[in-house]
Amino acid sequence: MTATATLDVEGVVKTFGGVTAVDGVTLSTAGSDITALIGPNGAGKTTLFNLVTGFDRPDSGTVSFNGRRLSNVPAWKAARLGLGRTFQTPVGFPSLCVWDNLMVAAAQPASETILGAVMGRTRWGRDLEACAQRAEEVLDQLGLSDLRDTHVADLSAGDAKLLEFARQLMRRPRMLLLDEPASGVDPSRLPQLAALIRSLVAQDIAILLIDHNLSFVLDIADHIYVMARGRVISEGTPDVVSNDPQVMEVYMGKAA
Repeated sequence: MTATATLDVEGVVKTFGGVTAVDGVTLSTAGSDITALIGPNGAGKTTLFNLVTGFDRPDSGTVSFNGRRLSNVPAWKAARLGLGRTFQTPVGFPSLCVWDNLMVAAAQPASETILGAVMGRTRWGRDLEACAQRAEEVLDQLGLSDLRDTHVADLSAGDAKLLEFARQLMRRPRMLLLDEPASGVDPSRLPQLAALIRSLVAQDIAILLIDHNLSFVLDIADHIYVMARGRVISEGTPDVVSNDPQVMEVYMGKAA
C-alpha cells in the first residue's frame, strides 16, 4: 500500500465582503489518524473544506496535499490528485439508480478525449469493464448491493449518505473529507458508519471529517480541531478537547 496521504493547512484566511469566515487557520492530518473538525454553526468549517478541495480560493495562507500546493488548484484537479469530498446534503443524479451513479463517478477522462473517441470501442469497453468491477467491489463493501437498481431519489437518508461514500470510493481517493457524515443517519446505524470510516483508514485512506454529533466525533476521532468565529481555538485528543474550558464555553456557555 502507498503511504497515508497528508494535508497541511497553514495560516489560511478567507473573507466574504466584510466577514472573515476563516481567520488564519492552521491544521494538519497526522498519519493514519481520523482527524475531526468541530465547532458551532458559522465557525467556518465548511468554508475551510471548500478552500481545501478547490471549490474556493484562500485570500492568503497555503494548502498542501502530499507536499503539493493546492491554493490555486481547481476542484476537478484536486480530485484527480486523490482528494475526495462528500457534502452535508448528498449530491448525485436523483433520477438515476445507484449503479448508474457509481458508473458516472468512475468515468475515465481519457475515454472522453478526441483520442479516446478515435480508439473507439476498444478503450470504452476496457474502461467500462474496469468501472463495473470497481462498482461491484464498492457496493459489496458498503452493503449496498441490494439497492443497486434503486433510484437515488428513493433512498433513505442513511443510504444516500452511504452512496456519497461509494461515489468517492469509485475513484480510489487517497484522502476523504467528510462533511456531516452522521447527519440524518438513524442512530442505530452510527456504529456501522463508524466501522466503515475506520475500515477506510485501514485501507490507507486518510480522513478529515466535520460533524455536529459530538458523541460520534468523540468516539471515532483520534485528533480534533475546534473552530469558533473562523479560528482554531483548541486541538488535541478527544479527552483533551472535551475538557478544554474554551470548548465548553463555546458549546454550553460561560455558566457551564
